[in-house]
Amino acid sequence: MLSRIATFLGLSLITALASPVHIGIADGRSLAMIRDVPAPPEITALLQGNQQFRDDIATSSDPTLLVDLAKNGQKPDFMFLGCRDSRVSEGTIFDAQPGTLFTQRNIGNQFNESDNNVNSVLAYILAYLTVRHVLVVGHIGCGGVGAAIASAPTPPLPRLSFQAWVQPIRELYQTSDRAEIVALRTANAANTTVAAPPLDNPGYIALVEENVKRVKSIVSSQHWAAYAANSTALEPVFVHGWVYDIRNGSLYNLKVTQGPPGVAIS
Repeated sequence: MLSRIATFLGLSLITALASPVHIGIADGRSLAMIRDVPAPPEITALLQGNQQFRDDIATSSDPTLLVDLAKNGQKPDFMFLGCRDSRVSEGTIFDAQPGTLFTQRNIGNQFNESDNNVNSVLAYILAYLTVRHVLVVGHIGCGGVGAAIASAPTPPLPRLSFQAWVQPIRELYQTSDRAEIVALRTANAANTTVAAPPLDNPGYIALVEENVKRVKSIVSSQHWAAYAANSTALEPVFVHGWVYDIRNGSLYNLKVTQGPPGVAIS
């Protein structure tokens, strides 16, 4: 009896899928009608980009790259902690192949020990992956840094979760003794409402850099402490601070690299 019911349901499903009857959608359209609608050009461009990516891999010096990664797993040398900004895609700015960078991105490229997401990424790369370099990469014109300089928006604009997220950068802006930041803070002191500065403002750039320099928060975290306690038996991992300039595509090193105790910086 059950097998007959299953057969009947299966045949019914096949008949329904093959039937020209349109299944209604809330606005009166049907699934068949939706299938006939061409994809928006922006979606088409993405899909064409995917095809180009596959074509490039197939004709590259390593055409089996994707198959090898799928079969053998990832062994990245780098963890990338960067900003969510769409202009700072790590695969693009490094022209990197799949399998190169284990990535965590958030607004303002921040490491906060109360953030379970970034902590789980750090714990994972230290315990399970081959990562040897953690790259903290900020960028010129960072919206999170700009928002930390500007006045917080007033309701009804949504602000609570975002403003809470950039609060550590705001505190850095309010307390830093770096000359460029002090000058910007002084210039803004007389203004009732402060806007984000232009991206080439020296104080803005300085705050981007000082925010990146907080790589020390990574090497003072509990996961790093656990790694450092056993670092003599492990491959050394180094944490670097870089800035990406969206105006010309270049990267520069802030030379704030941190490593495990007793290991020369590289």
